[in-house]
Amino acid sequence: MAPEMVAHDLRPATMLDLLRYRAEQHRERTAYIFLSDDGAATTQLTFGQLDARARAIAGFLEGQVAPGDRALLVYPAGLDFITAFFGCLYAGVVAVPATYPKPRRPLPRMSRIAEDSGAKIALTTAQTLETLDLDQQDAIARTLTWVASDEIADRVGRNWRVPAITTDDLAFLQYTSGSTSDPKGVMVSHGNLLSNLEAIRQAFGIEAIVDPATNPTGVFWLPAYHDMGLVGGILTPLYVGGRSVLMSPSSFLQRPLRWLKAIDDYGASISGAPNFAYDYCLRRVPAAERAKFDLHRWRLAFCGAEPIRAETMRSFCDAFAPAGFLPEAFFPCYGLAESTLLVTGADFRYQPTVITVNRAELAKHRVVVADKHDKPHVQELVGCGTSPSGHAIAIVDPVTSVPCPPAMVGEILVQGPSVTRGYWQRPEESAAEFVSDVPGVSGRMLRTGDLGFIHDGQLYVTGRVKDVIIIRGRNHYPQDIEQTCEQVHPAVMPGAAFSVSIDDEERLVVVHQVDRSCPKEEYGNVVQAIRRAIAENHELEPAAIQLIRQTSLPITSSGKVQRQLCREQYLQGELKILHEWKLPIRIAPTNGHAASYTNGNGNGNGNGNGRLHGSHSANGHKNGHSANGSSKKPRFTVRADAIELDRVVERIESWLQEWLVSRVGLDPADIHRDKPFAEFGVDSLTAVELSHELEKEFGVPLPPIVAWNYPTPAALARYLAEQSTGAVSAPVVVSVTPNGVTTDPVDLESLLAEIEHLSDDEAARLLAESGR
Repeated sequence: MAPEMVAHDLRPATMLDLLRYRAEQHRERTAYIFLSDDGAATTQLTFGQLDARARAIAGFLEGQVAPGDRALLVYPAGLDFITAFFGCLYAGVVAVPATYPKPRRPLPRMSRIAEDSGAKIALTTAQTLETLDLDQQDAIARTLTWVASDEIADRVGRNWRVPAITTDDLAFLQYTSGSTSDPKGVMVSHGNLLSNLEAIRQAFGIEAIVDPATNPTGVFWLPAYHDMGLVGGILTPLYVGGRSVLMSPSSFLQRPLRWLKAIDDYGASISGAPNFAYDYCLRRVPAAERAKFDLHRWRLAFCGAEPIRAETMRSFCDAFAPAGFLPEAFFPCYGLAESTLLVTGADFRYQPTVITVNRAELAKHRVVVADKHDKPHVQELVGCGTSPSGHAIAIVDPVTSVPCPPAMVGEILVQGPSVTRGYWQRPEESAAEFVSDVPGVSGRMLRTGDLGFIHDGQLYVTGRVKDVIIIRGRNHYPQDIEQTCEQVHPAVMPGAAFSVSIDDEERLVVVHQVDRSCPKEEYGNVVQAIRRAIAENHELEPAAIQLIRQTSLPITSSGKVQRQLCREQYLQGELKILHEWKLPIRIAPTNGHAASYTNGNGNGNGNGNGRLHGSHSANGHKNGHSANGSSKKPRFTVRADAIELDRVVERIESWLQEWLVSRVGLDPADIHRDKPFAEFGVDSLTAVELSHELEKEFGVPLPPIVAWNYPTPAALARYLAEQSTGAVSAPVVVSVTPNGVTTDPVDLESLLAEIEHLSDDEAARLLAESGR
């Protein structure tokens, strides 16, 4: 007998009805488990406990806000977000998931979401309130009523009253990721959610892929404020009466094997992530570790939120075949927040479908199936399946909206009960993207902005109508990145931001004009300022930055930037380049030698033979050791009674300089021990990788975000030296403020326990942010 499914025993009208039913039928059944970095189950929630916490939070909210009001949810990775989310639903309040703020730093995106949504209250945890410096936030964030939901007693829920809500009422606002200046809140109703959850249940074939004697278990690390993390990782297990094992995004990024280990440990049948996560596992999980896992129970590995690559799926299957991973487990899918989440999914019973098409014809929006062996002229595309019952897709001309003939690429339109109402307080934008005037199609449809075609009944996604950049599952609006770049230096003029594929991974490229009066010797400073600003404001690491001649940027007759044409000119080498910087390309180690890097122009940057600038110079080293996080032993072991602390600090600073030179491509002369890592162009993912490499190099366990808690080489080296020698002094957290670097004495242990999260929209990265 298959596990009990909602669709078989109940037709809930709202998500409130769904949880109440689960709590009544399976009060003691574990619904959620959250894992610490060592894999221990730190917290758990049963359906009954979740219902009790939701009642308590709802009871509190009833005295603070009215039904229909919006509440901002600002939580680190953990289970408090889930209780707050359902607390809002139980009160008839519209939940607004927001990114978790960096400690003691401003977060403009959070404030813009609060302003756009009109939220009056912000729910978070008590420990967050202790570390969140509201003085660093703007006036909008400071005017919110901040509440620690974990301090609300269960007894507050005794007087809770069931709100008068219906299927058509809003459940939450899903803010589209990427746009730091203009986030849009997708209005997701209870009916949209329940429709899409049933669509996911059917598409996943949950009754067929799980052991009939157990309940379905999933393992997820995606951020809860992204639709794939929330709908796919949190709400779907609840819908089918299963169990969700959760971990933080930073835990996965620091050691991706933790994801695979959790799948093994808990016998998960369902898990998934954007394409980059599978590729990340291939690069970061050593071959010797792969066979240690037992992945034969992982029956559905969904893959979406960004371009799905056939080579990644093949390589992952080959690499983890010894662990029991099956090729038919891969489940390519396509979706977006405006349709709640899932739009199409492959047939879970078979291996993914891959077709090979003529690349030149595809560029002309024509689909011509080609011989896969003619590699220079073909492109592989992965089928994303069909739409679920009650939903439909159409392929239309992006300009005329006329349905495209077979074998033609067009814009993907979606129809069905999962399609949301539109954007919060944005009637014009909603009317432009949620349309009812498509020739030959009756009813309301969503214009996705994505390009694709139908072949043998399956949807194939080929690109974007718009210029949105999708990197690691997260959307970035190019105009936002361009605006950031223009503000960093007086010589920077309008430019274009776009993505290109490098080693089967989408990477950011920025091209900007510079004022002709700018001296050549200033170009390097301009590039450094652009890298720093992009890292700080968008959590991205550019793969290349080009400064081009004034008036040479391709624009339309009306003055709009032609980003796609600029991208083509970049790829063809046709731009009028004045100065170019490229991220160093890592050359894989051979014969046991250390990895090296090149700066993309043929110049090696791997020696790091200078010194960190500052009053406390570090000794330069040329030991040739690997900075890539290899599994070799630490370079040295330190003892408090053998080496002076200052000596250890110098050696660590020297290592950090070598790493910044080789990994980030800096000139040693530009590295200063008191400059924040963000000024060196270190983004959040690179910071997590730095933590991992430091652990392996010096043999000291570190939190994934140590480079954000100690954001300068000097501060990080001092902290690591103290941890290594045991000579730990009073803990000090270094933070970066608009006026520079400051130090704030705090309770370090409680802080580190609380801020185990990714920075603004990390997940993404992952995004994971289902991308949109």
